Amino acid sequence: MGTGESATGKVAEDPGEVTYEVLAQKVDMGTEAEAAKVVSEPDKVKGKVLAVAHLKYTHKSGPALTDGSDVHDGTTVFADGQRGTVLIGASEDAAGCEDPYDVDSWKQGESHVFCETYVIPANAKSVGVHWAEEDGEPYIWKFPNG
Repeated sequence: MGTGESATGKVAEDPGEVTYEVLAQKVDMGTEAEAAKVVSEPDKVKGKVLAVAHLKYTHKSGPALTDGSDVHDGTTVFADGQRGTVLIGASEDAAGCEDPYDVDSWKQGESHVFCETYVIPANAKSVGVHWAEEDGEPYIWKFPNG
């Protein structure tokens, strides 16, 4: 998918199926030093950087949500075709990112930006943001690295 193009997909939520419009907005690339600061074993991230994918999710149809959403669970980040390593809990603090677990009320027409942080090789030429419905083929947005 091209930058700025959105995908539409359904997610089984509690209390029912919701159709979302999904747009990968950007990927913020960090430095090796930043990656080393946020992991417990800095030696494991030598030559690697953080990639923070910003995705905008818009509730298009279905019931209003009252207890969070699972829409972000379908997101992964790839570098040069290889899946990165997810860094749990890192993106809630990133600028412009919301914590999906803080979104208790979500009605049709409303949008939220959730982020996913992955560790990828510093020398990757391209970064792909993937989002898929459960058991579905992923939509893929490509971003240049650097």
